[in-house]
Amino acid sequence: MAPEMRGALPPAAPRPTATNYGEPRPKERLPKPYPPLRTHAGEPKRFKNPLPPLEPYKTSAVARRALRLRPSLQDPAIAAAKPTAEPPPTVAAVPTLKVKAKPKPDVDPYAPVGIGVGSMRLSPFIETSGGYDTNPNRLPVNTNPTIPSNNTNTPVPSSFARVDTGLRLRTDWAKDDLQADLRLGYVDYFDNQPASRPDGVGNVVGRYDVTRDTAIDVLGRFSLDTQRPGSPAISSNLPNVTVTNRPIVAGAGASLGVTQKFGRLDISLRGSFDRYFYQNATYSDGSTLDLASTDYNDYGVTGIVAYELSPYIKPFVQATYDSRVHDAWLDPYGYARDSVGVAARGGVRVRFSELLNGEASGGYAEREYRDPRLPLLATPTLDGSLIYTPSALTTLTLRAATTLNETTLEGSSGTITHSLGAELAHDLMRNLRISLLGTYYQNNYVVNSYYGPSIVERGYTAGAKLEYKITRWAALKFSYSHERLVSSAANSSYQADVFMAGVRVQP
Repeated sequence: MAPEMRGALPPAAPRPTATNYGEPRPKERLPKPYPPLRTHAGEPKRFKNPLPPLEPYKTSAVARRALRLRPSLQDPAIAAAKPTAEPPPTVAAVPTLKVKAKPKPDVDPYAPVGIGVGSMRLSPFIETSGGYDTNPNRLPVNTNPTIPSNNTNTPVPSSFARVDTGLRLRTDWAKDDLQADLRLGYVDYFDNQPASRPDGVGNVVGRYDVTRDTAIDVLGRFSLDTQRPGSPAISSNLPNVTVTNRPIVAGAGASLGVTQKFGRLDISLRGSFDRYFYQNATYSDGSTLDLASTDYNDYGVTGIVAYELSPYIKPFVQATYDSRVHDAWLDPYGYARDSVGVAARGGVRVRFSELLNGEASGGYAEREYRDPRLPLLATPTLDGSLIYTPSALTTLTLRAATTLNETTLEGSSGTITHSLGAELAHDLMRNLRISLLGTYYQNNYVVNSYYGPSIVERGYTAGAKLEYKITRWAALKFSYSHERLVSSAANSSYQADVFMAGVRVQP
């Protein structure tokens, strides 16, 4: 070993090399507060996606309080003072809340809703009722002591059950229109089965708009009724011989026409066809009156001209010509009853909002028969229907009608009937209505002087109705009516009282 190496330390081992990851990064400081505040107009945008402002829930106490404290914008002074520029960032802005619209009040919360079929609304109904009738067959009662009576068939009071069913149809079409009202009923007298009888009435009205000024009108109708045994038209004129059934009288018909508008002027032309059926009358002695031979067809044409003076007043004139052709040339008494008739009337249609609407007219009508032994039927006419609503709770309805009807009375050409009716309805509560009704009518049988003087019947009906609506689809109904007729013919006058209660179901 070299002397210079004696006593020296051995050399150190080489140090392992370490990887260099760079200088430590400075810790990033987040802005305070975090999340950052929203920027306002005129300030630099420090953040790309600022968070939306927080708004209280609409039904919370904070939102309701802010809504109450917000000034009304309907006041012109407050609206003019409303600032148009956004408030500075140091002023808190009250968030805008959408006010929920108040629900519209239901005018009639107990009115039936009906069944929707597309754009049509169907309202079927069924009504069942029971009651008591003091004279179900409307048999003669000698109310005039000066007229002798030889009638032996006295009235038999009876309890009864009645069923009515029907349908109401309305459409909600943009152009055309279709409406219908149909009803059929039957009454069953438990203690007097021969008095049981059906009845019904219905009409259908349709309009098809070909163009804005041209429309096609379609009408359909039917009626079902019975004759009372004491009617002079089916009386046997024999002592102790009475009618034992209620002969049915039914009619059905249709009309087709076109209406053309020339500005405010409307011109309508309509053709019609009606068919009437009569059931034979049977007598207590076993004989039969052949009323079926008096079935007839009625062909008619009607023209109407109307001019709209204003949206509320529309005068009109109407003329009708019709011809009645019977199945048999001669009736059971040997008279040729085919006839032609003409009628003309003029009037006005009014509609002053919901206060007063309807129509009234007057004119003249006559009917001439093929048989020269049958006198001419001729009379002035008065027709109308007015609805007056003085308040939201009260409605007054007035009706008047004049008709020329067929008859099978020997030596009589027909009957001229004038009728007047009134109904006053008042709502005691939203679901309780009371109605007072009254009707007066006069039947004049025009008779050939060879067979004696004309027969005149005067009658009236007075009554009251009460309707209590439980829900939209169910209602209780109560009614009372008094009927009375005084006739110049023997064994034809009668009187009756009817009490009835029932329930009506209508969806």
